[in-house]
Amino acid sequence: MNLEKFKKICIIGFKKSGISLCRLLLSLGKKVKVSEIQKESSFNSSLIEKFKREGVEFEFGIHSRDFFRDCNLVVVSPGVNLKETLLRKTLEEVSLPTVGEIELASWINKSRIVAITGTNGKTTVSFLAFLVLKKKFSHVFLGGNIGIPFSSFVRKTTTSHITVLEVSSFQLENIVQFRPYVSCILNLKPDHLDRYSDFQEYKKAKERIFINQKEEDYALINRDIFCCSEWERKIKAKIKYFGGEENDNFSCLKEIASIFGIDSYLVRDIFSRFKGLSHRMQKIAQVKGVTFINDSKATNPSSTIWALKNLHQPVILIAGGRDKGLDYSSVIPFINRVKRINLFGEAKEKIADSFKAHHHNINIFSQLEEAVKDAFFNAQEGDVVLFSPMCSSFDMFSNYIERGKFFIQIVNNIRNEFS
Repeated sequence: MNLEKFKKICIIGFKKSGISLCRLLLSLGKKVKVSEIQKESSFNSSLIEKFKREGVEFEFGIHSRDFFRDCNLVVVSPGVNLKETLLRKTLEEVSLPTVGEIELASWINKSRIVAITGTNGKTTVSFLAFLVLKKKFSHVFLGGNIGIPFSSFVRKTTTSHITVLEVSSFQLENIVQFRPYVSCILNLKPDHLDRYSDFQEYKKAKERIFINQKEEDYALINRDIFCCSEWERKIKAKIKYFGGEENDNFSCLKEIASIFGIDSYLVRDIFSRFKGLSHRMQKIAQVKGVTFINDSKATNPSSTIWALKNLHQPVILIAGGRDKGLDYSSVIPFINRVKRINLFGEAKEKIADSFKAHHHNINIFSQLEEAVKDAFFNAQEGDVVLFSPMCSSFDMFSNYIERGKFFIQIVNNIRNEFS
């Protein structure tokens, strides 16, 4: 689409992506409005005042029909659920074109895009792909769901640049023309079933990453995904498979490197030296022989399964948060090494019910801090305290990063007291 024809644009959501969109659209000379369902007191008042001085209009605590009426376009931040009844009804009544943040940014983008999605591992692979591509290209951007909005840097892109984007199913829901040069689906497991009616709807959101690709583009697919043959009939891009006997992430990175003419030995070197990202199997400390691992990024059971499969010491598992409608029983075959399970958050009872017939030591806590301290007091030298929640953070925290930082703070307090 041509952004020129849209003179007044309403952004839904005023968190990181919404703020970035505000700045981008103002820099392009657009008139901007922001509709945010949370109260104004939840946000930075000085930032709001600054935007107001630049002509931005705000409404907080509601998405009102009249606020949208004089706009030409609605842009939705990734965390906003357009299926929410009142919002959906409002947008249907005003009948405005509605897109997401990465879609709008793609209208301005000039770089080749490498877009990576999947249920698990997409943050790690996106970051490693960025490092691999930097070995050959001097201008590589990294953004998307990894925490750097596409809209925050898109005006800097040129045709000689490459942009690596981590893209979520939420972001893919609202694409129209978004077209990656290289698209990748790492894996596909049930997730976000509090937002999607079933796994099929979630799968359809993920596979939208391919819909605008052409014959000169590339689609990378894990050969272990069950619907490969179904996708083969729909995808126009050149299909390349990865996985099999090799580590899936490493195999995917090799395929990305080969597309851009980068030797696989560079991929192996980067992969072997990679120590992990914050909040994903991040070793925090060892106190009296007990190792604490922060896996706050694990927001579904399959992520926790991966963590348990890769630990070889006795584990005390800390889990819980907001339920996403997922089946926790999938973890049962992997809890034989878990000696104690400490649960907290809104989903604690549901998780306990799933595990109680298969584990004898399940404990319920009202706060994360209580669960962590109990884990330490009941651990023995050589044990691992694994914080791998299996749930979203939104019952107690604004995101998994805030949740992970709080866990780190608790562990540091324990270390200061007992070291």
